[in-house]
Amino acid sequence: MTRIPWSLSRPIVSSGAPPSRLWVAKLYYLAFFSAIGALAPFFNIYLSSQGLSGAQIGMLGSIPPIVALLANPFWGALADRWQIHQQVLAVCVLGAGLLTFPFLWTTGFWSILLLIVAMSFFRSPAPALLDSAVMDMVGKGGASYGRQRLFGSIGFVTFSYGLGQLLTARNLDAIFWLHGLLLAGVCTMLSLLLPIERIARRPDLLSGLAQLWRQPGYPNFLIMNVLMGAGAASFIGFIGLHILALGGSEAQVGMVYALNAVTEIPIMFVGAWILTRFRSSHLIVAGLMGFAIVYGIMATATTPVTILVVAPLLGVLYACFWLAVVNFASKSAPDGLRATGQALVGAAQSGLGWSIGAVVAGTLWDAFGGSVVLMTAAGMMGTAALVYAQANPFKRFTRR
Repeated sequence: MTRIPWSLSRPIVSSGAPPSRLWVAKLYYLAFFSAIGALAPFFNIYLSSQGLSGAQIGMLGSIPPIVALLANPFWGALADRWQIHQQVLAVCVLGAGLLTFPFLWTTGFWSILLLIVAMSFFRSPAPALLDSAVMDMVGKGGASYGRQRLFGSIGFVTFSYGLGQLLTARNLDAIFWLHGLLLAGVCTMLSLLLPIERIARRPDLLSGLAQLWRQPGYPNFLIMNVLMGAGAASFIGFIGLHILALGGSEAQVGMVYALNAVTEIPIMFVGAWILTRFRSSHLIVAGLMGFAIVYGIMATATTPVTILVVAPLLGVLYACFWLAVVNFASKSAPDGLRATGQALVGAAQSGLGWSIGAVVAGTLWDAFGGSVVLMTAAGMMGTAALVYAQANPFKRFTRR
C-alpha cells in the first residue's frame, strides 16, 4: 500500500486513541481561548484610544462576522471535501496569528479595517473546526466534550483577568503580541498533533447540506443563532466601554470577562451529565432567556459593581447553551460533514448575527449610550428564544 506523505496525512482515530490524545484538545482550547482572552476584552478600548467613534468601532466589529459568514463554510467544506482538517486548521491559526502583528504599527480606520478582514478570514473558522474534531474524538472514546472545552474557559479567564490588572492605555500593544504568538506558535503546532478521523468516502456536500436543512427544527436553529449572535455582539462589543462610561476601570472590564468565563468551568466539567439529564432544546431556550434577563439588569445598572455582581451568571448560561448547541449541530450533521455543520453554526451566530449586532450596537452607542445597547441585546436574546421554541416546543423538562 502506498504510504501517504506525512504532510498530507492525518492520524486515524481508533477506539482507544482519543483518551490518550485528549491532552492535545485540552491544550488547544487553553491556548486558543487564552489568545482570545488577551485580545477580545480590550480591542474596542484600543480602537477608542485610536480616536475612533462608536459607529466606526461598531462597523469594525461587524467585519469579522461578515467575513465568517463566508470563511466558515469555505474552510469547513474544504476540510470535509478533501479530508485535510489538520492542515486547514493549522493554516487558519497560523495565518490569523501572523496577521495580528501588523496591528502594532497600523493606524487609521481603513487600514485597520483591511487588516481585520484578512485576520478574520483565517481566525473565524478555527473554533468550529476544533469543535468538530473534538466531538469526533470524544464520541469514539466516551469522553466529555465539556471537560475538554473547560480548558478554554480557564485560558480566557487567566488572560482577560490578568491583563485587565496590568493594562493601561499606554501598554495595549501587549494584547497583539500575546494573541499573535499563541495562535501562530502554540496553536499551529497543536493543529498537527490533533488526531482526526479520516473517512473512506468523500461526502457529497450539496446533498448533505440539503439533508441538514430538512432536519426538524434546523432552520429555526440557524435563525436562533443569528439572533443570539447579534445580542452577544452588542454585549461583548460595548460592555467594556459602558463600564468605563459608568466610571469603572480597565481592571473592572477584565474582571467582568473573567467572572463570565470562570463560571463556565464547573458547568463544562459536568457537561456530559447535563446533556444526559436535560434536553438540548430546553438548555438552549433557558440560556437565551437567562441572557435576556442578565443583560436587562446590566442595562439598568448605575455603577460597575452591579454589572460585576451579575456577570458570573452569564458563564453558567453560556456553558449550558453552548454545550447544547454543539451537541445539536454534531448530531444533525450527516456523516462526513460535521465540520461543515459546526461551521454553519459559526456562520450564523458569529457571522451574520454578529455583524448585525455590531452595526446596530455601534449606532445605538453613539445615539443613546450603553444602557440602550444592552437593553436591545436583551430583546434580541428573548426573540431568539421565542424563534427556537416555536419549532421545539417543551414536552417535559428532563429526559426522564
